[in-house]
Amino acid sequence: MHQLYDGLHDVILKLLKTAEAREKVLQYLADVIQKNANRVQMQANPFTTASNGMFVSLSAVMLKLCDPFLDASLSKKGKIEASYVLRKGRLDFSGLTAILATSEELRHLQAEEASTSTLNNPQSDLPGPAASKPADHSNFSFICECFFLTARVLNLGLIKALLDFKTLVQDLSRHKESLAALKAMRGNGAPEELEHDISQAEALVERLSQDRLCYDAQLLKDVNLLQQGLNFYRLMVVWLAGLVGGFQLPLPSICPMEFASMPEHFVEDPMELLLFASRIPKGLDTVNLDEFMSFIVMFMGSPLHVRNPYLRAKMVEVLNAWMPSKSPSPVMASNMALLFEEHDLALQYLVPNLLKLYVDIEFTGSHTQFYDKFNIRHNIAELLEYLWLVPSHHNAWKKIAIMEEKGSYLKFLNLLINDSIFLLDESLKKIPELKAMEAEIENSDEWNQRPPQERQERVHHFHQQEHVVRIDMTLANEDVKMLQYTSAEITAPFLLPEMVERIASMLNYFLFQLVGPQRKALRVKEPEKYEFRPKELLSQIVDIYVHLDRGDAHQSFANAISSDGRSYREELFSEAAGVLRQIGGLPEKTIQEFELLGVKAKAAATEAKDTEALLGEIPEEFLDPIQYTLMKDPVILPSSKTTVDLSTIQRHLLSDQTDPFNRSVLTSDMLIPDVELKARIDEYLSSRQR
Repeated sequence: MHQLYDGLHDVILKLLKTAEAREKVLQYLADVIQKNANRVQMQANPFTTASNGMFVSLSAVMLKLCDPFLDASLSKKGKIEASYVLRKGRLDFSGLTAILATSEELRHLQAEEASTSTLNNPQSDLPGPAASKPADHSNFSFICECFFLTARVLNLGLIKALLDFKTLVQDLSRHKESLAALKAMRGNGAPEELEHDISQAEALVERLSQDRLCYDAQLLKDVNLLQQGLNFYRLMVVWLAGLVGGFQLPLPSICPMEFASMPEHFVEDPMELLLFASRIPKGLDTVNLDEFMSFIVMFMGSPLHVRNPYLRAKMVEVLNAWMPSKSPSPVMASNMALLFEEHDLALQYLVPNLLKLYVDIEFTGSHTQFYDKFNIRHNIAELLEYLWLVPSHHNAWKKIAIMEEKGSYLKFLNLLINDSIFLLDESLKKIPELKAMEAEIENSDEWNQRPPQERQERVHHFHQQEHVVRIDMTLANEDVKMLQYTSAEITAPFLLPEMVERIASMLNYFLFQLVGPQRKALRVKEPEKYEFRPKELLSQIVDIYVHLDRGDAHQSFANAISSDGRSYREELFSEAAGVLRQIGGLPEKTIQEFELLGVKAKAAATEAKDTEALLGEIPEEFLDPIQYTLMKDPVILPSSKTTVDLSTIQRHLLSDQTDPFNRSVLTSDMLIPDVELKARIDEYLSSRQR
C-alpha cells in the first residue's frame, strides 16, 4: 500500500510542478470531492460514489502533499485563510453544517465575502463564458488550497472508512449472534427451512469477516497513515484555536464568526481519528497531544462556541480513552499520565468544564436525549474518578465545589442523584424478572415441550433484558461510587435545604431495597454478570450516610432521614449493620457511626411526631402547596403569584427553570420573600409552643 501511495504522490506532485497542468490537477481534486460529497451518508450508493479504497488512497496522497508544511512549529499556518470556506471558489462548503453559525448567517457571510472578492477582483464581473472568468480561488496560496482540499478528502476518505469499519464490526458481531441463535434451534421440532437459514447466515458472516480483513490491512495495521492524519489535524486544531485568540481561557463571550462559520467536521474529524488511534498499540506514540488537549479543554464546556452537544461529548470520549488505565501499552499509559498531570490548561479548567458538560448534556435536542445522556455522563464519571486521585485536579474540584456551592455544583449534584435513582431503581426492578426467567429456562421438562420458535424468542428477550440490566448497573455503580468518594470530603452542598431531603430519601430507598423484607428477590445465581454487587453497593451507601453525618453540624441530615415517609424504617439501620459485620464490608468504626446515625434519626422521628401533635391542625395558608408541609421561608412566585417554601422551589429550579404553576420562566433571583406570611407563621409557632 505504501508503495502505491508513494507512486501516486510522485505522479501528482510532478503534475503540480508543471505550470500548464497545476490548475487542472487542483480542479480535478476539487471535482472528485464535489462529485463524492454524498459519501458522508450512512448508506452511500456504491454505484454513484467512489470506493473507500480509492478515497483512503487519495487521503494518503493528500497527506503527503501537506507534509512540507506540517513541521513541528507549524510555521506556515498563517497562509491558511478562513475566507476560503466562504468564497464561492473551487470547493463549495455551503451545504455543510457549521460549528456554530446558522444557515442564514452563513448565507449573509458568503454574500459579504462575494462582494469583497468582486471589489478586489473587478474582472470577475466581465461578461463571457464562465470558464474564461478569473476564478475566486486564484488569490489563495497553494498551502491554503492544499489544506482545505485535504480536510475535505479526509472527511470523505480516511474518516468515513473508519466509521464504516466501526459499523462493519458491529454488524459482524450481530450476525454471529444470530447465527449462534439459529444453530441453537436445531433438534426435534425444528422448522424445515432452518438449515437453509443457517447456510445463508454462515455465508454472510464469512463475507463480513473477509471485509474486516481488508479494513485491517489498509487501516488498522497502517499506524503510519493514522499518525500522518493526526499531524495534519494538529495543524487544524491549532489554526482553529487561532480564530478565537489562541489556546487561552476564558473564551471570548461572543464567538468570532470566522470560527463559527467553519464546517463542523473540522472539529469532529480530529476527534474521530484520535479516538481510533487511542485504541491501537503505538497509535499515538509519535503524536504531540498537547494542542489536542488544549483544544478539548477549551471547547468541550462551551455551547456558545461549539453548538453540537454530541460533538462536545465526543471530546470527552477521547479524554476517556486517554486515561492511563485504558492505554493499550505501558509507554502510552505513562505518556497519558504526564499529559493529564502536567498540562497547564487542563490542571486549571478540565474538572470545571467536565462538571459543566455533565449538567449541559441533560438536554441535547435529540429525540434520544434521555438515553444518550447516561452514556455521555458515564464517560465523564469515569474520567472524574481518575482525576479525583490526581492531587492538582482534586484540589481544583474542591475549589469549584466551594465557589459554586449553590450554583453549578449544586446542579451537578442534583443530576447525579437523579441519574443514580433512575438507573439503580430500573436495575433492581428487573433483577427479579431475570431470576424468574432463569428458573423458567432451567426447568428442562417444561422448557423442552415449548415450540423452538417460542424458546428462541424467550431466550432472545432474556438476553436483551440481561444486556439492559448490565448497562444500567454499570452506569449506576459509577454514579454511586462518585457520591461515595466526593461526600467523604465535600459535604456542604449535600446538606443544603434544597438537597438534603433528596439525598436522604435516595439512601433510605436503596437501603430498604438491599436489607428490607424484599431483599431475597434480588438473589440471583451470578449477580456479577449483571454488574450487580449487592455487598459492595450496601457498603457504598452506608459510607455515604456516614460521610454526610460527619459533616452535619446541625443534625439536618438525621432530620431529613426520619422525615422520609416512603422508605425510612428505624430497624433497617441495625439490619444493615448486622449484614456489614457478617460480610466484612466496612471498618467497625464506620459501622458504629452508622448505627449512631440510626439512633439520631429515631430520636428526630420521635421529636417530629411530638412537634406535629403540638402544632395541631396547621392552617392551610401556612402549608407549602407542592409538599403540603409547614413553610419555613415562604416566597412568592412573580408570575403565578403563588406562595411556596423557598427550599421546595429551589429544589424544583435545579432541574427546571420554570414556574411549576404556569410554566413561565423562573430563576432564583426572581423569587420574592413573603415577609408578612413569614411573620404570621413565626407567630403561630410561638403561640403553639406557649
